[in-house]
Amino acid sequence: MPPLPRPVLPQSARVIVLNGASSAGKTTLAKAMQALWSSPLHHVQLDAFRDMEPPGYWTGWEKREKADTELMLCALCCAMHAAVGEYAKYGQEVVLDTVLSNRRARHLLVENFAHLPVYLIAVQCDATELARRETARRDRGIGLAASQVDWIHKSMQYDFEVDTSRKEPGSVAAEISNWLAGNPLPLALERLRAQLNSA
Repeated sequence: MPPLPRPVLPQSARVIVLNGASSAGKTTLAKAMQALWSSPLHHVQLDAFRDMEPPGYWTGWEKREKADTELMLCALCCAMHAAVGEYAKYGQEVVLDTVLSNRRARHLLVENFAHLPVYLIAVQCDATELARRETARRDRGIGLAASQVDWIHKSMQYDFEVDTSRKEPGSVAAEISNWLAGNPLPLALERLRAQLNSA
């Protein structure tokens, strides 16, 4: 049987990366962006990939060999990035909501997305509101957000920043949409690459 002809690939579509602490509202914001967008916007979510992991996958990770946990982290990040990259390669816009929790995760983002037009967006939220949301949602360990809030944006580079502490998701989504309407150049990923390589 002859192979099916592959479609002619368009220019890669833009990728919007939302980085913020747990409970900062990234997923809710991504869904608000989907509702607002005039063209299809695919939502790739870190939590969805974590949900595919077997029960207890990360239990006791701090006692395991570093090489083993490195492989686990690389598998997670690279699988997620590959999904994003395939959507973008076929002309589909993507919003990725994630937690760039450590230097390795940031390196993988830079390496895997080097060929794509990527906009890095900081999703800020104050610690008091993070704690309130975390308690209300009941699906996160209490204190997770507090443990992330001081360093999640430290030494990061961004093209744009939003704050979800007091604003409705639709309003924040509109801020991002209005900013992107001006066709800004995505510069933060390259700045992050240079920063990581020089450290």
